Amino acid sequence: MDDRQIPPDSAGSLDGSDEESRAAERIFERLQALEPLCDRRMDVGGVENGSPLHQLDDLFSSSRSVSHLLTQSLVAAMDNLQALRRLLFIEAPDGNIYFRTQTHAPYALVRTIMECTATVLWALLPESSDERARRGLVLVSREVFNAAAFWDSYLREFHPERHEVAADYFDGLRRALNSSAEALRLPPMFRRKGDGSWGYATKNRTETAILKELRSSSSLPPGLIYAWQFCSGYSHGLEWTTAERSGYDVASSLAEDDAFQAEGMEQLRRMCDVAFDLIPQAWEVFDVRRRSGPFLNPGEPLLD
Repeated sequence: MDDRQIPPDSAGSLDGSDEESRAAERIFERLQALEPLCDRRMDVGGVENGSPLHQLDDLFSSSRSVSHLLTQSLVAAMDNLQALRRLLFIEAPDGNIYFRTQTHAPYALVRTIMECTATVLWALLPESSDERARRGLVLVSREVFNAAAFWDSYLREFHPERHEVAADYFDGLRRALNSSAEALRLPPMFRRKGDGSWGYATKNRTETAILKELRSSSSLPPGLIYAWQFCSGYSHGLEWTTAERSGYDVASSLAEDDAFQAEGMEQLRRMCDVAFDLIPQAWEVFDVRRRSGPFLNPGEPLLD
């Protein structure tokens, strides 16, 4: 007789009894395999003097540390990974594992994992130090742009007495980044608009653009950007991603084994596989670039 106390919010256990259980089991196995990287959240690893990442930090030290931005991306990816595990699975004290069926929330976490790890890969994969510097400049500029926009509106409304000082501070950061771009023989990152406000002088590097460039210049699967777009739509509850199809006949006519048509835990499992594949790659290239030598290519065994 089964005396287990089944949690009231569980959809089933990881007993492999049906397709949903098997898909959930696969997700859980992959989460377990990535657990050692989750433990690195509190000890990401230092950036060694003379390493490629250290050189990037030196370039933009007057504005923002590239290594700090990328470290935060890795920490955020692992934090969302742990949140996904707690959202989807109930790990009972008796050792039994149960899964929950969530229709939309997991996709927001999976999407964020893709964004954070893809940003690290995009910034650090290029073998050319000049290209890494250009991409680092883009990331720092994006950070400054977003921070300046937030503080400008917040301080203007709630602390106007601090607004002018903060505006001067961010003006200095923008000028420092434009000077960095000039030193790298690149166009300026920011420009003054007619009304005196600042805007991008070059095209804003959106997440979509990062994923497209990453996909075209690396061995990552072409389905990456579509998985990210799908997760984004699903997490926001957009009609074109839902099971009902809402009359989108083109979508409903796709093959039954299409990655975006499986629904349920199997559909989520496919999205998780895309995101989870990026995690060890992002950590690997980060470890390569933060070490002073010998310089290795991503994919080669690391020397400790």
